[in-house]
Amino acid sequence: MDRKGRVSVLAGGVSIGSTKTTAGTLSGVFQDMTDNTEVLVSNWHVFRGDPGKTAIVQPGPYDGGKDPHDRVGILKRYVPVMPSTLKAYICMIFGQLLRKWCSKEYRLIDAAVATFQPSSNDRSIAKGVYMEDGSIMLPKGTHPGDGVVGRKVWKCGRTTGYTEGVIVNDNATVKVWYNDEYVVFTDQIVVKGQSQGGDSGSPVFLMQGDQPSENDQLVGLLFAGSDEYFIVCKYKYLEDLLKVRWNP
Repeated sequence: MDRKGRVSVLAGGVSIGSTKTTAGTLSGVFQDMTDNTEVLVSNWHVFRGDPGKTAIVQPGPYDGGKDPHDRVGILKRYVPVMPSTLKAYICMIFGQLLRKWCSKEYRLIDAAVATFQPSSNDRSIAKGVYMEDGSIMLPKGTHPGDGVVGRKVWKCGRTTGYTEGVIVNDNATVKVWYNDEYVVFTDQIVVKGQSQGGDSGSPVFLMQGDQPSENDQLVGLLFAGSDEYFIVCKYKYLEDLLKVRWNP
């Protein structure tokens, strides 16, 4: 499976990005709860741009995607990520002491949605996620993301492909570096497992058995990480804040 290449059928686990970014991972095809259309979802920092204007290309620009030839959609909306700089720094340092004052400055999710508007008629969409053999698996369940410490998960990302991990925290407050400043997120899932740059947006699934299956549950989206750990924003906030649903 060439996750960095151009695919005719868009599903989760392949390279994608806006023309203002490099390349991340397509989380998958979701249902937009505001108008019932099928839409593309990834992290905000993968789809970063201006709603209604910025083109989304597959593969992402770093992997050779160009507008208009590889355009697959237009940024539709996102959940704001960047806080006011001064307050962010204060909360980063004194967050535990000023938890109530800082609470509105904490972020819960890094996610965005794009319309599916391909520039050519050779592109289509499919629900599910690409596995290593090029097949598309459609796990049918979802999980809000609470009470999952110790559970085993898997993800498929543009850079490291299929990897597994174990949840070590499901209510973490973390600081994530965004180009030139930190953003503080709260109520996040921390997974002991591998990821690298370009895996941002990877869909993460709770395993019900020893192997990936259609019985597994989408628990959230990877948006930061390293060779040893990665951070996942919870599925419940995709519905509550981004207004999209994983809807097999």
